Amino acid sequence: MSDRSMAAELQSVQTTEALAGCIRNLLSLNGNLSLRELESWGIAHNRPMPRASLGEARSGVRPPGRQLLLNLLVACDVRDEQEVSAWLDALDRIHKSKSIQTRQRRFGDLQPVSANRFFVEQDDLIEISRLIQDAQDEVWLWGTTLSMHIPFLDVYLGQALARDVRVKVLLIRPGGAAMSMLAFRAGPAWGLKRLEEHLAINLGLLDRRLGQGNDLEVRLVDYLPPYTLYAYDPGLDGGSMDVRLGSFGGRHELRPTFRLIRKREGEWFDYFYEQFTGVWNAADRYRRGQAPEAPTHSPDSAGHSGLR
Repeated sequence: MSDRSMAAELQSVQTTEALAGCIRNLLSLNGNLSLRELESWGIAHNRPMPRASLGEARSGVRPPGRQLLLNLLVACDVRDEQEVSAWLDALDRIHKSKSIQTRQRRFGDLQPVSANRFFVEQDDLIEISRLIQDAQDEVWLWGTTLSMHIPFLDVYLGQALARDVRVKVLLIRPGGAAMSMLAFRAGPAWGLKRLEEHLAINLGLLDRRLGQGNDLEVRLVDYLPPYTLYAYDPGLDGGSMDVRLGSFGGRHELRPTFRLIRKREGEWFDYFYEQFTGVWNAADRYRRGQAPEAPTHSPDSAGHSGLR
């Protein structure tokens, strides 16, 4: 980064537009890194910076969140404490200004909305396949074994990869504590061996897709996610996500599900983006040929389809 200090320029910042000008100057001092380059760097260094959110901050549509600004400063090698404080002070002045409305609201300030208008019970594989087909940049799939999804979506993932759409798949690691906890959560109808079988089968399918090019990446983590997440172009302005909450036993295909649309949810969309990125960076990369053999389970073991 250039040794030029921007502290004096930041002292006069009172509006979102003025902060955007400083961000543009900062990027100019760092070779005008593209939003895609910054987003890729952020994912690799566990400093998530959604491309669309950066674009809004750069153009003055809305100010960046505090963590997004800090991540950008690290990416631009702004490490001097006084310089960082000047940026954060400018952001604080904007949030305190009457010209914008912050998102720090109490529950009592919100209009009550029925859960039936927020949640749906089932995810729609046909809808998911359509969204994958419409994706232009990137698709994320995060679950435990994605037992139903990988076999059904395999052909659509192949088509996305053929269009140079990047695909990230995040699953739990075989043989770890997360797999044991999944078996406990799923209930006796499934059993550990059956779950391991589904995971092994799906890793085998993904293994074959890894030979299609470099746009597919699979990672495994010993962590039981509290929800399943499907994201379509999460870094772009038109990005969306579907989130399905975990359930203890019961019918796994009937789980509270909600959709996040980036243009509508903004900071909450960024929150789930950051959650995926954090776990993704904590996970181990799956390499081609590592798929375990599918264990056999007893013929009398039964289960319900739809475990995620």
